[in-house]
Amino acid sequence: MTSARTAFATSPSRPVHDGPAMTAAEQKSGAGRVGFVGPLMAVLLTAIGVVLLHDAIARIDARPGRTWIAAIVDGLDGLTAEWWMIPAGLAVALIGVWLIVTALRPRSRKTLAVTSKTGVFLRTGDIARLASAAADDVDGVLAANSVASRRAVTVTVESDRDQVADLVRDAVEQRLSALQKPLTVKVRVRSHYHLREGN
Repeated sequence: MTSARTAFATSPSRPVHDGPAMTAAEQKSGAGRVGFVGPLMAVLLTAIGVVLLHDAIARIDARPGRTWIAAIVDGLDGLTAEWWMIPAGLAVALIGVWLIVTALRPRSRKTLAVTSKTGVFLRTGDIARLASAAADDVDGVLAANSVASRRAVTVTVESDRDQVADLVRDAVEQRLSALQKPLTVKVRVRSHYHLREGN
């Protein structure tokens, strides 16, 4: 039996990879900050297309009555300057500048790199769950909830034990020590008192 296992382990059909580690994967980026503008522009372009199609069909069929574009132009004809046009124009200009700046900003990132040669990343939600699990393992912690960002993780625990914040902080930092960039760990303690029997 031993010889069979040795032969199977050294069989050429199961090569052992002794080469360099796999090239690290790139960090995944989130959606652009201006993502909601795409659907809005699609709706506006669809509305413009409907108006142009309606007017084109009306011209081809020579139907009586004004087209929609002609009605809009006639409605704007003779329009004089009003006081509300100045703040409205400024608001439109500011919205345009905001859209340009937002479109040029880098895409958001919601993951953090783990110390690894192959490129391993954790989402902030996963980091929050790891922090909560580490806090739950601390003696005296009755419940734990965490919220994480790319810079810090805030752990809220319920406990009736003194100096539990330092223990939780140490446990969470140890659990997240594999991250390439350490996070700031903040601990909030909510006192929890058990009701005595007969009270």
